[in-house]
Amino acid sequence: MTYMINAWLDKPQPELQLVEPVSGAVVACWKGRRLNDLFESGLVSYEELRASTPERLKLVEKALILQMTCEELCGRCLYNSQ
Repeated sequence: MTYMINAWLDKPQPELQLVEPVSGAVVACWKGRRLNDLFESGLVSYEELRASTPERLKLVEKALILQMTCEELCGRCLYNSQ
């Protein structure tokens, strides 16, 4: 399954979402400290998010899915944690 990545990084409160394209449902959302952690860990980079090739974006998508799964297994709330 393919997801869409919505990234609003130039907003006063930056946000990154993983969205299921058919339903438009937000599968995962990172903002605040959690979003900073993604970038600081190297899991996601600004360059990757600006990638124009589907292959590079697919790698970012996979990394975000794995991160989301890890967070769910650890019991962290995906939408309320900042």
